[in-house]
Amino acid sequence: MELARVFLLGALFLIAFMLWNAWQNEYPNTQALKTPTPVVEKQVAAAMRKLPDAQIDEGQKSQGQRFVHVKTDVLDVLIDTQGGNIVQANLLSYPERANEANSPPFQLLSNSPDSYYVSQSGIVGSDKPVLQYKSAQINYNLGADQSELAVNLLCTSCGNIAIQKQFVFKRGDYQVPINYQINNHSDSLWKGQLYTQFQQKKRVSPHSLFNISSYIGGAISTQEKPYQKVSFDKMGEGIAMATENGWVAMLQHYFISAWVPPAGPYHFYSYGKDNIYTLGMLGNPFQIEPGAQYTSQAKLYLGPESLDRLKAVAPHLDLTVDYGILWFISMALFWLLKHIYQVVGNWGWSIVIVTVLIKLAFYHLSAKSYRSMAAMRNLQPRLNALKERYADDRQKLTQATMELYKAEKVNPLGGCLPILVQIPVFIALYWMLLESVELRQAPFIFWIHDLSTKDPYYILPILMGISMFVQQRLNPPPPDPTQAKVMQFLPILFTALFLNFPSGLVLYWVVNNTLSILQQWYIMRRMEQQFNQKNLKKR
Repeated sequence: MELARVFLLGALFLIAFMLWNAWQNEYPNTQALKTPTPVVEKQVAAAMRKLPDAQIDEGQKSQGQRFVHVKTDVLDVLIDTQGGNIVQANLLSYPERANEANSPPFQLLSNSPDSYYVSQSGIVGSDKPVLQYKSAQINYNLGADQSELAVNLLCTSCGNIAIQKQFVFKRGDYQVPINYQINNHSDSLWKGQLYTQFQQKKRVSPHSLFNISSYIGGAISTQEKPYQKVSFDKMGEGIAMATENGWVAMLQHYFISAWVPPAGPYHFYSYGKDNIYTLGMLGNPFQIEPGAQYTSQAKLYLGPESLDRLKAVAPHLDLTVDYGILWFISMALFWLLKHIYQVVGNWGWSIVIVTVLIKLAFYHLSAKSYRSMAAMRNLQPRLNALKERYADDRQKLTQATMELYKAEKVNPLGGCLPILVQIPVFIALYWMLLESVELRQAPFIFWIHDLSTKDPYYILPILMGISMFVQQRLNPPPPDPTQAKVMQFLPILFTALFLNFPSGLVLYWVVNNTLSILQQWYIMRRMEQQFNQKNLKKR
């Protein structure tokens, strides 16, 4: 395999990889959800369908309802007393737009009809599907001297069943424990079930061959499969399956909302109506004797997809930071990147340093590849002479070429293997830089104000294309004219591919290519000197 073919295969591999990524985002693997549904689970799904219908109708009318406003150092939320649910959530530490003094915070949850996305939980057992609550006040603020803030809601439509719903907000924490206290003041047995769910208007990830995007949709965790995606289309088909423990989440680029109910058996369910999709969990029935009390707690996470935070919330929730099939390499690279950032204080320079360290790790493999390229380049005049001599005899040309390689101890495949070995690291780094929320709106230098978005002036992609062109000039030219023309087109193709890539990714490629050029130039210069000295001795 000639070097030209290696680069062509690399280009095809990158395009295929991007198309596969787009396919996975649009059609995630949900094979585990396609198993036959037991009768009891169908009954659960049918029962919960009535509840989402009522909640969707009430949610769309809730604009004029009374809200409880809660603000901490990291969260700014609205709790709708009609249902007692968080229907708006702003993340105060994450501006919507970078480098704007008056930029609003990123809004994760919204009860706006255009971007409807709310969290809901409650007790199934009341005659009314949506309970009415009241609060002692409508504004709560976490004081400078407070580490915790409790917001209590009391049901006003539950008759002889007293239901208190308590939200606990903690300083610096995106996790909100929600405590239920139910007192049965009636003279009969009362039965109920805890449910936790999300409702969201369908969102689509815009992506094409020259753009990249992350998965938007649902995810669940079961005993059999700790992490599996549930697309909006799959939610619309309706799922009903049993599990022990687990969690349910809604994902988007960099941010996540997740429900973690108390330990025990649950049923997952989903439903779609009017382009609004419900994904949730329903617990087993419980009963409360007359005069008795029942307590329960569910945890709601509304925040960034930060590995350290998600690990602390629930088992396997950190898998929602989707680093792909090579996640173990990606996590190791992120660990290294994070520790370098703690020293240099700039994510861009951290990427540069990580690139240098990766280059050093593969130095000897790369050197072997460049030596093979240099040897091939030095043999080019003799190879051309053989082609002229055996222009009409393909078999003799092949035999003479192999004899020349053997005599000069040159392996034409020597430049291929080192490149192939590095591909898994490149892919893992790609996912790590794409999915790490820490790089969102992270500035580098000069015009790069956000490493997670494209270069606004396309300077880095152009530099990357130039660096590819320089690398081509250092490599031996392809013997086939058609291959030579295709190789000349590759820098243009890659520049176009990288135009909309996050600038952090393109920065890595620019630095890597620059280091490769320096290393290749140095090795080829030495090889050329050795080759010339060898020829002088022969004379």
